Amino acid sequence: IFNSRCVLVSQETATDADFNSVQGIVAHEYFHNWTGNRITCRDWFQLSLKEGLTVFRDQEFSGDMTSKPVSRIKNVMRLRESQFPQDSGPMAHPVRPDSYLEINNFYSTTVYNKGAEVIRMLRTLVGTEGYRKGTDLYFARHDGEAVTCDDWVAAIQDANPTVDLGQFKRWYSQAGTPRVDVDVTRDDKNNTLILKMTQKVPDTPGQTNKEPMVIPIVTGLVSKTGSNVVVDVEDGSAPQSAKVLILRDAEQSFRLRNVPSGCLPSLLRGFSAPVRMHVTYNGQPESLEQIAQAMAFDNDEFNRWEAGQKLALKLLKAKYSAVTAGGALDFPDSVSSAFRTVLTDKTIDDSFRAQMFRFPSENFLAEEIDVRKFMAPLADTQTNKEKIAVGEPRRHSRVICLVQKVFG
Repeated sequence: IFNSRCVLVSQETATDADFNSVQGIVAHEYFHNWTGNRITCRDWFQLSLKEGLTVFRDQEFSGDMTSKPVSRIKNVMRLRESQFPQDSGPMAHPVRPDSYLEINNFYSTTVYNKGAEVIRMLRTLVGTEGYRKGTDLYFARHDGEAVTCDDWVAAIQDANPTVDLGQFKRWYSQAGTPRVDVDVTRDDKNNTLILKMTQKVPDTPGQTNKEPMVIPIVTGLVSKTGSNVVVDVEDGSAPQSAKVLILRDAEQSFRLRNVPSGCLPSLLRGFSAPVRMHVTYNGQPESLEQIAQAMAFDNDEFNRWEAGQKLALKLLKAKYSAVTAGGALDFPDSVSSAFRTVLTDKTIDDSFRAQMFRFPSENFLAEEIDVRKFMAPLADTQTNKEKIAVGEPRRHSRVICLVQKVFG
């Protein structure tokens, strides 16, 4: 516990966020009794063994104690706003670094938050029961020892011999956020969806020409009415409400059978891997109607929220185009219907409903929009032009200016 605000709060002055912060931090430090103390790191390079694993444990605890979907959404927002930029900048490093100049540099969002996502992917790959068997074996085998990330993966592997985790260990050694592109096509004659996926791990300082990662992509289907549709993958496995598609190669295709007309794929459910995913349909970007369908009817809360964020971003860009052209933007009925469905859905908790209506964060917009390019046509005075110049105002302030200009 590093300071009093991490352990002391008052109901008279503290917010829900303050209480949740104390709850998560105290849980994190308590969980270190096992993952960090009784079983500790052999050397500093294994720091994520205790920190990534313990962050994952405190995230799961916080989700159980509050709203699980909102907790997951906030964890992903933190990852995207702090770790993704680190992974694409000069300070990019693997979850298990192989060198350092200053040890304090190891205490990074990559080691902590991306490290937690690596643990989450392991659980997805072996299943909840398989993960519990692996952790039980890990604690029994290494209690009182100083171990490595390889020892951790070996325990999960030995408890689940039918799953090969050899390639998965690249997540510990390769830096960078993988980009996954998915193009969706439909074979109406056979009621089949074909998902053509490609992955690319970008170059980072000291690492080029990276090898493909193992990327678990939890996949479901979203109908036009919200009815449940099972996923039937053309691999001999039994249909389920959601399936884990494992992307191992640079290019790989999956076929979903018996897909009713109008159904859309729901990909990367629960944000099942720390990647940047871009989806197209027959080579074209997702339409407003497709995104609105996902926002209204996807039964995975994270992807439902994600669709709302995409919709807000798409509407912002469309509104911008209308404003610069001197016209107005009429929202399609599908958009207003999607918002109405969320408002009246009695199956979701109120905290998640409130989260659904939050506008994308400044950091998210700054990552997704070239603000100077968007603001330039709106700069009708020399003063505004000067403000849009590099460095004045700051990047995130330019985002606020853009939103205010567009929406008045």
